[in-house]
Amino acid sequence: MSFLIIAYVMINVTVGKMRSVINELKKIEHVKSISVVAGEYDVIVRVHSNSLEELFEVTEKIHAIDGVERTTTHIVEKEVITE
Repeated sequence: MSFLIIAYVMINVTVGKMRSVINELKKIEHVKSISVVAGEYDVIVRVHSNSLEELFEVTEKIHAIDGVERTTTHIVEKEVITE
């Protein structure tokens, strides 16, 4: 299935809440991957959606998770596949 919008949601997680946040993220439709990272953010989530409204609904669900402190969403304008 082709999606109109691909986005990366960068998430800051409260210390000690990583496992529960990941478990809740897995339940959200349109979340395609969850990466725990080092650096400014703790988790990066890849989201595929059909509209900006649908993306908004996904980010609202992410915000509602206990342990999510802050998010920043980056929408992909163009993706170059190298393989």
